[in-house]
Amino acid sequence: MPTQQEMQTRTQVLMGTFVSLALPKTYSEQMARSFERIRTIEASLSTYDPNASLFILNQTHRIAFDPYLAEAISLSKEYYRQTYGYFDITIGSISKKLYHFGEETTYSPSPEALQAAYLDIHGITIDAHHILTDEKVTVDLGGMGKGYGADKVAQFLDEQNITAGVIALSGDIRCLDLCEIYLQSPYSEQTFAKITSKNPQLSISTSGTYRRFANTKEEHHLIDPKTASQGREFVSVSLFTTADNAKIDAYATAVSVMPRSEALAFLKQHKEIGFVIVDKEGKILYGNLADLVEIAWLGYNEIATSPSRSKNNSTNPDSAASLIHPDTINPKVIAK
Repeated sequence: MPTQQEMQTRTQVLMGTFVSLALPKTYSEQMARSFERIRTIEASLSTYDPNASLFILNQTHRIAFDPYLAEAISLSKEYYRQTYGYFDITIGSISKKLYHFGEETTYSPSPEALQAAYLDIHGITIDAHHILTDEKVTVDLGGMGKGYGADKVAQFLDEQNITAGVIALSGDIRCLDLCEIYLQSPYSEQTFAKITSKNPQLSISTSGTYRRFANTKEEHHLIDPKTASQGREFVSVSLFTTADNAKIDAYATAVSVMPRSEALAFLKQHKEIGFVIVDKEGKILYGNLADLVEIAWLGYNEIATSPSRSKNNSTNPDSAASLIHPDTINPKVIAK
């Protein structure tokens, strides 16, 4: 495995977050092509770029077939089924149409507007030539898009026979070989655990309720599609598995909004997914880790209160080794 001195790291703002790639220095061309692949995926999945396929679909409800968008939607429909409806990309009718998360100005919708929001994942149709949605449907792929991007870059690097490196799209990380990752507290900049992978191709995703909100801290961006209300049980959910970032990105989003008993039952059912969760009282819950990672607990003596943060708080690009999850933000906002 290459030493740290033989690696190069580059960071760009893509998909509404900081994307960091670390590869051996001999693979500069492949690094450039990896960023280009993410840029192409962004051109399919973005809800901010007026030229992006998803943006146009949400406006017109009918577009020509786009392979990345079609695959991301098809995967999301399967994740909807696997999470019993807690992962629903038609949450865009709330997250985008009502709250306007990720935009320069956010809003506080009324209870009546929230309850009237139209969600129906079956209102999306894909055929050989088109992608179509019902007129009331708004699609938001922010809950799986960065994981999907990590998978696509990992697939490209595997085709290039590159077996060392790290792909990090904010809190969605793929370690091509063995790596160490630090978990960041939801209450401060403190890290509370060091994760060491046991096998190559470790996929990691974290989802948090504490970094992005609309006009009050209670109006965070993780919303239960069944109730149109924010998830309240957990403030941080970190999941680990092998070579499937899109899946655990979606699962982390779903677990974050599930009732506590359903979330723990779901994770118990999925033995292939390790988890470290911080609940609303600041208690750490963890399991299914033995085959995936070694975990070293660091100091953790904090009061379970949210820190003071801007609703448009952005990620420090130098902290790619810490699991942080600002979700997808309008590139114009994150650039500020």
